[in-house]
This record gives sequence, structure tokens and C-alpha cells, in this order.
Amino acid sequence: MFFARMLQNAIGTVRDILVIKGNRGKAAACSFLETLLWMIVFCWILRDFFDSPLSIQTLLNFTAFAAGYAAGTYVGVSVEERMAVGHVTVQVISARKSREVGRILRARNFPITTIRGRGRYGPRLIYQSVIPRRKLADLLHSVEKEDPEAFITIMDTKTVRGERNRARR
Repeated sequence: MFFARMLQNAIGTVRDILVIKGNRGKAAACSFLETLLWMIVFCWILRDFFDSPLSIQTLLNFTAFAAGYAAGTYVGVSVEERMAVGHVTVQVISARKSREVGRILRARNFPITTIRGRGRYGPRLIYQSVIPRRKLADLLHSVEKEDPEAFITIMDTKTVRGERNRARR
């Protein structure tokens, strides 16, 4: 009961994330599986409930159903993180090693746009890159190795358009 409900909700969580990212086909397939599993689990619980509504087994089933839902949310988010679907926009600001960070990112073939900015303590270079999520760990490692104190922001990017971006997928 617990594992079936956990799987069902994990699929639902992945489906929600796929919908947000615009992956309609995969989201529809997940919806089918999620609904099928939900019907099986729910019918199982109702059968035991109608047979003996106040039994220990019924209470255990309800508890397993609720706990499976909670665990499924956690598992679903973990699965989606490993799938690394879509793109992110990363901005890097290095106060002390700005030029070195830019050189490292370019040497590692990350698409970088340099923006001149002004912060509380004066002028800064902002390196911005739109990359597939699966390359995020590599970019972060490269920056943190060069400048562990760099300020980094990561934003989900719903859509990427343009010829230059298609080649980098």
C-alpha cells in the first residue's frame, strides 16, 4: 500500500514539474500511470474499509496511504532533479577573481554573456549563461573551484529560443 501510493505520487510530482516545463507528451504519459495506480490503491483501501471500517487494518491502510503520499512527493522531486529537464539561467558575480572566472567558464565552453554592473562596492562584471540543467553541476564546480566566494544565482528558464541555443542542447 505504502509503496504503491509513494510511486503514484512520485509520478504525479514529476508530471507537475513536466507540465510547468512545457513537456506535454511526457506529462500526459505520467498522468495515465498516476491515475491507473491511484485507482488500484484507492479501490484496495475502500475494499478493506467497507469490509471492516473501524479495524486496525483499515487504520493502517489510511496511514500507509497518507505516508506514501508524503514520501512520493519527496521521491518525485528527487527523481526530477536527477532527470535534469530543461534549462537554467545562471548569473555569477566574483568580487575578487572576476576575469579568472570568466576565462574558466569560456575555456569550459559555457555560453557566457558579460554584463557590466554596479554593486554596493563598485563596478562588477556579471557572467550570465543559459545552460541545460544537466550541465549545472559542472558550471558550479568550475566557478567554486576558481572563486569559492563568488555570488551565484540560478533561475529556472521555461523556454529557450534562437539558433545559437539549439546547438548547445
